[in-house]
Amino acid sequence: MQERFDKCLSGLLPEGGAVLLAVSGGLDSIVMADLFLHSDLRPDISVAHCNFHLRGEESDSDEAFVREWAGANGVPFLKRDFSTREYSESEGVSIEMAARDLRYAWFSELCNTGEYDAIAVAHNANDNAETLFLNLLRGTGLKGISGIARSSRLPGSNAFLIRPLLDFSREEIKEYALARNIRWREDSSNADPAYKRNRIRNEVFPVLREINPAFIQTLNADIARFAQVQEVADEYYSRIAPSVSSRVGEGVRISIPALQEVSHREYLLYRLLEPYGFPSSVLGDICRLVSGGGTISGKRFFSGSYEAYTTSDSLVVVPLGSISRDGAEELVVGAEGEYSLRGVDFIVDRVIPEDLCQPEGTLVMDISFPFTVRRWREGDWMRPLGMPGKKKLSDIFVDLKMSLADKERALVIAGEGSHILALLCRRIDGSVKIGGGSSRAGGFVRIRII
Repeated sequence: MQERFDKCLSGLLPEGGAVLLAVSGGLDSIVMADLFLHSDLRPDISVAHCNFHLRGEESDSDEAFVREWAGANGVPFLKRDFSTREYSESEGVSIEMAARDLRYAWFSELCNTGEYDAIAVAHNANDNAETLFLNLLRGTGLKGISGIARSSRLPGSNAFLIRPLLDFSREEIKEYALARNIRWREDSSNADPAYKRNRIRNEVFPVLREINPAFIQTLNADIARFAQVQEVADEYYSRIAPSVSSRVGEGVRISIPALQEVSHREYLLYRLLEPYGFPSSVLGDICRLVSGGGTISGKRFFSGSYEAYTTSDSLVVVPLGSISRDGAEELVVGAEGEYSLRGVDFIVDRVIPEDLCQPEGTLVMDISFPFTVRRWREGDWMRPLGMPGKKKLSDIFVDLKMSLADKERALVIAGEGSHILALLCRRIDGSVKIGGGSSRAGGFVRIRII
């Protein structure tokens, strides 16, 4: 095993390179540390240990065990304590994700000192197979079934993240440890069925092993083939994407006619939209719209931070609150904050009004985020609060004795088509009035010109 490990390591670490070993004290990481220690390549190694304080005395005993191993073998030892549960709660992420974020942030900090060329983690062939199943169960594309990379850039650093055990099964690793009388620590959380990975490892894999005793090797061979197909797909995407898309600030503009002329357009569209966090259901709606061949202009789709909208020939993705569309300036208001459009600055917040009187320059409405603020257009109309029937916005301008300059700067909150919900900050449509028993958790939307 040592010879195979050294052969793998020689392709991952520059000769004479310094490497930081992420060692938890468990079987995989301790065996990795032992293999580095006895490698003929003689890399300069240090040990990094994370104490996440999730298992009380057990976590502290793990730390003491790794510290003892490092001291006995003359290897520099670094450790950091983390308040993992507090981070999980404050960031709204799972314990697993919290531990991952904290771990890699610290690794990046260490590697950014310039003392290390790489950090090594002990992912093995079983981990690779488990990750394949997890990705398939949550829904994934080709990238999600292409496996864990042997080497990649450590996020936030120029150092490499390497996985020299990826070709070894957990059974091989355990046999090596037993043959060399290597001690390790058992993590009691590995038996906790609350973690999806544990259920796959402890409940699903034993069944697969009965069907195919070599299923780990089989799955890893499949993963390697998927990775090769991913490389082909990446090459196709890199070659074709510039011909159908262009950057728009922090977003992208996709030419629909150009997209419809190329092969595999749904895959291209998925890859182009992937960075912007649109849910899979929304991606499906966009793909059906673009592939349908009918009228597409005027459609809008939202992710947490971005909006995609369609013109007569394009799909444009931009951050919420920063839209500039063909000829007609607009912005999408997705939350409270300060905004500016066409030289008009305004504040959006929520209030619970004590009465229905609204000061000049202020509107309070029963409306939900997100909504669109845009320049007024000929043909816009509304049903002004307190007045019967429709009224053209141009007639409202006359009633309000607005100057030509005021009309040029006039902004509205868009409804469906030419129906507007408000003229900032002078009139609202009857459909968004408050009162009459209406209520909204957190208050009503207030807009103030500043």
